[in-house]
Amino acid sequence: MRVDPLFVHSIARIEGGVVLRFSARVAFALEKAVTELFSASFEELATLVAMPTAAQAGFLEKAKRLIFANGWQSWSFAGELARGERVRPAIIKPVLNTYVFREGPREQRNEILSHFFTHIRVGEKRLVLASRGASIEHGGAPVAFRIDRNTLALSVEILSRGARHSPDDPIAELVIGWCSGTFAERDFLRRAFSKHHRFADLDFLFHKGRLVPGGYESWYNHYTAITESLIREQLEAIKTNDNLINSYFLSRGRPTVFQIDDGWETAVGEWTAHEGKFPGGMAALAQDIDSSGMIPGLWVAPFLVTRSSRVFNEHQEWLLRDDKGAALLAGWNDGWDGNFHTLDLSIPEVLDYLDGLFETIVNAWGYRYLKLDFLYSGMLDGSFAGGGAAWQHYEAAVSRITSRTRDARGRPIAWLGCGAPLEQSFRYFPLMRIGADTRETWEFPLARFIRHQGRPAARVNLLHSLGRSLFDGAVFINDPDVVFCRELNITLTETEKELITLVAGMFASQIMSSDDIADFGRPGELAFTARMVALLDQVSQHEFLPERIGQDLFMCASRDGKFFGYMNLRNSSAFVANPEAASIDLADALVVHAEKRTCGFLLAPRSITLFPLP
Repeated sequence: MRVDPLFVHSIARIEGGVVLRFSARVAFALEKAVTELFSASFEELATLVAMPTAAQAGFLEKAKRLIFANGWQSWSFAGELARGERVRPAIIKPVLNTYVFREGPREQRNEILSHFFTHIRVGEKRLVLASRGASIEHGGAPVAFRIDRNTLALSVEILSRGARHSPDDPIAELVIGWCSGTFAERDFLRRAFSKHHRFADLDFLFHKGRLVPGGYESWYNHYTAITESLIREQLEAIKTNDNLINSYFLSRGRPTVFQIDDGWETAVGEWTAHEGKFPGGMAALAQDIDSSGMIPGLWVAPFLVTRSSRVFNEHQEWLLRDDKGAALLAGWNDGWDGNFHTLDLSIPEVLDYLDGLFETIVNAWGYRYLKLDFLYSGMLDGSFAGGGAAWQHYEAAVSRITSRTRDARGRPIAWLGCGAPLEQSFRYFPLMRIGADTRETWEFPLARFIRHQGRPAARVNLLHSLGRSLFDGAVFINDPDVVFCRELNITLTETEKELITLVAGMFASQIMSSDDIADFGRPGELAFTARMVALLDQVSQHEFLPERIGQDLFMCASRDGKFFGYMNLRNSSAFVANPEAASIDLADALVVHAEKRTCGFLLAPRSITLFPLP
């Protein structure tokens, strides 16, 4: 193992592996975007974690191994890649790559670049690597794992341009281990991160010992076309029919969120109530949500600045600049004036502005479930007015914002991150979106054509949610985005909606809905909702994890061995081999979209099939 001479390291044994701790050997400033922390061969890593020689043998077979590629933020790709598969950048509209690719050299054709977490898997055997910051007390520079696909040689990089360090400063803590099986891997992550997250902040969302936050949010139906009257209409109707939120949460006395999403604000970057759309202001709405017995929730993208916002027009000095002095481009959205920008979080006045914004939202208005979106923009590298590295300014900002764990009346607050840099956020956002936005359609053909990696589409969201399911209950409380029970304003089939609901219920920990509650109650909607509630009740008492068995094809099982099943995200039927197929009665399945064959099952496209075991 070769360690850069700037750093010194130590090794501590933990159950199932080791912790590698790195600190500064001398005082230094990092000028490059990427600095190599250390490199090692696969054999050196296997020896380091005491992997038996017999277990190492399978990793030499290229055709059998899968390598996990984890994008740096919520909307980036997440999942295992087989030989020949790779993550490609967007074409035609390259600004979209700002969302999903981190600064620094991209991966070469013979490499896989994974951020924060990766594993190499052959069958049940896994070599696992994750970064958990510089120490329990401190965050650290973002870590990337660069793996040679031919030799499995590893290079570990930190992205920390502008950071200055003194001797003995903690730099990074990496956990490396080996295990057999999906649940053993989650257990390894759970042990590794047990002292580093803030799950206890969400205790008020527990119901009978199980943390399944959930409720209504306004986005995936009305999008930005919301008004105060529409929101009040949804609020007044939520307990009057058997919609999913009433059936699964409210009528059972479970804590329930009612969240207002994008569209309430004057402009993105100007976080005041839109006078024409929300004339009564935001405080009165929060009070009425609270009086109805629900937790008021609000969407904010705190670091973004659009050209129509007051901040853009009155505080140009607050914008993050590139090395040429121009306002840094943070992304593009055709509904937000096109190109948009981000704040320079190194400026004290900007931090004061953000602190005052959330003081208003929490204590003046009364919102206690805060969805902070487009957080990646706070980690973009630029020419900071205050110097330093992007990650240092991001952590300073989010630690100050999320230091509010209770409002002025002593009521607890939940923080949800979205579009967030995962490694820099797990200490501050216990709830985390772990995939690209879903959608009321299976795919987004135009965005797929230009290869937009983080495109909003049900299929993409499902792949990411399955990919990052290992994190649930170990690193984050996973938010898989919304489920759908409605029949209007949607092109998803019942089979696809069923798949989306069960992926959320089995592999994540939040159930949200954007169905139009005031226009809900058709016979088909009620029957489908009742069936989904019954299925959620059955699977919610068991811990599940998926395992990839082919491209867009997964098997799954419960830890207690009482359920197994398959998920086919392909557009066509797929055969899966199962030597026990002849003895399995399809009539016993909880959900069945499969035909029995002599030695396996033929799975319907875009479906889940789930069997109970005796």
